[in-house]
Amino acid sequence: MYTKNSKDQLRHTEGRFVTNTTPDVTALARTVDASISSSTEITLNVSTTVIRVYAISKDVYLKWGTANVTASNFDEVIPAGQVFDFIVPNGQTAINLIEREGGATVIVIEK
Repeated sequence: MYTKNSKDQLRHTEGRFVTNTTPDVTALARTVDASISSSTEITLNVSTTVIRVYAISKDVYLKWGTANVTASNFDEVIPAGQVFDFIVPNGQTAINLIEREGGATVIVIEK
């Protein structure tokens, strides 16, 4: 899905370069959710190209698309206390989140 060129820059297989910082633009949308004990869907802004996900106190599972996320069916894990930036895959209009264990809070910032 990603390759590195001779300058150590990441490139998506579709040809576009991947940056390791979030765009320096105002957020398109923000979600703070402390009730993700079941699969919680966030519909992304149509202009969103990057999401920044904060797992505040507990691990959080993320799944791209509108299908429910579960502890055995997920695309990404955001460890507790960590911040991850994800490039939104082409054609994806939503994400689903669920806590790995009770008491998780997540913040999602769309850019």
